[in-house]
Amino acid sequence: MNANGTTTAPVGASCGRRRSDFLLRIFLSFAFALFVLADAVCSRSGTKEENEKAAAQQQAQVQVDPALARALGHAMQPCIAAHQLPKSTLYTGHLRLERAASGTATAVFLPGRTPGHEDFEACAVKAINGAAIQIPQTTTLPVAFDFGPQK
Repeated sequence: MNANGTTTAPVGASCGRRRSDFLLRIFLSFAFALFVLADAVCSRSGTKEENEKAAAQQQAQVQVDPALARALGHAMQPCIAAHQLPKSTLYTGHLRLERAASGTATAVFLPGRTPGHEDFEACAVKAINGAAIQIPQTTTLPVAFDFGPQK
């Protein structure tokens, strides 16, 4: 703050915290999804070797490219913000990114997701498809979002 009471921070400086909070939420969402998958893999019956092999295969399938996660987060940010609720509501599902002929992602949420968020899903699909996110191959990602108020 300078002598006349105005701040000297650059315009938009307060957005950095909001953006880092948002990216943290996305990261925690993917971490939660990985935890759920790891729990499902570890609860399988079988030999220790079979369980370790299955866990390694699941982990190899779920690894998310950080650049892809950032691009998806950036594309979905307006949809997440528009669908905030007064109390915490956890949404989980699987997002399939089909590789179009142009090399961009075409999104669809797979069955088995948390019900009651159809408006968010439609917004997110439209946003991802419009963002022209380049992907090397078709992939399916576990996703989880907390639609509760920002902290």
